[in-house]
Amino acid sequence: MKITILGSGTSTGVPEYKCDCETCEDARIFDSKNRRTRASIHIEDNGHHLQFDVGPNFIDQIDRNKISWIDAVLFTHCHADHISGVNDLVMPCRKQKMDMPIYGSDEVMNILQRNNDYMFDKNRFQGGGIGHLIPHSIESKFKLCGFDLTPIHVEHAAVVTFGYRINNVAYIPDVKRIPEESKALLHNLDVLILDALSFNPKHPTHLSVGEAIDIVNELNPKQAYFTHIMHRLDHRHFREQSEEQGITTPQNTSLAYDGQVIEI
Repeated sequence: MKITILGSGTSTGVPEYKCDCETCEDARIFDSKNRRTRASIHIEDNGHHLQFDVGPNFIDQIDRNKISWIDAVLFTHCHADHISGVNDLVMPCRKQKMDMPIYGSDEVMNILQRNNDYMFDKNRFQGGGIGHLIPHSIESKFKLCGFDLTPIHVEHAAVVTFGYRINNVAYIPDVKRIPEESKALLHNLDVLILDALSFNPKHPTHLSVGEAIDIVNELNPKQAYFTHIMHRLDHRHFREQSEEQGITTPQNTSLAYDGQVIEI
């Protein structure tokens, strides 16, 4: 299995607009690991390709990472940094000569159909600039393109939010709390990709680094990568920053970065 981190940033991206902190200044160097687009991953295995979330950077992400096929798109939740690139699915639909299956909660499907109604009615809306979507509401484990997929219900803001277990990989980019019944679905992982916004444990909707490390220590995946990262975390100094906060970073844990490829 090949996992490509298309984006590792929070909703604002990094660099932040009009910010001159050291991280943002470094992020303005094009190949810096601190340069972060909105959180998204792409997974491929045995010739099948799944896309997780489609944010505002989507078309640039798949172009830059040479993603040549998408069999289906899975959505974690309805916030704009995860769904606002949906219109750009027109290009995969056109190039692949197919309608695109999409998967997510009832809430996500309803919001996408409300905001992008022209993409859901193939008979009514036609034209070269329109991609057509086939919606699937999901709640529990299912199979897709040879993958075993389990939506993981997590708490994040006031919207229905999923992480996903994909075989022995888990992707949970937006979360403040993982209920015990959801944690029970996350044991024996090869890879855990987890929200760790900043060092601030008082943030109401995202895990801090310390909180994320507690989850890593509890679930004990072989490897863990933190995503949905804001500008207060600097790739160049992350372990030193953690030590300054009194946090010990496990050896199996690191920050994800845009363009990173993880092979299992």
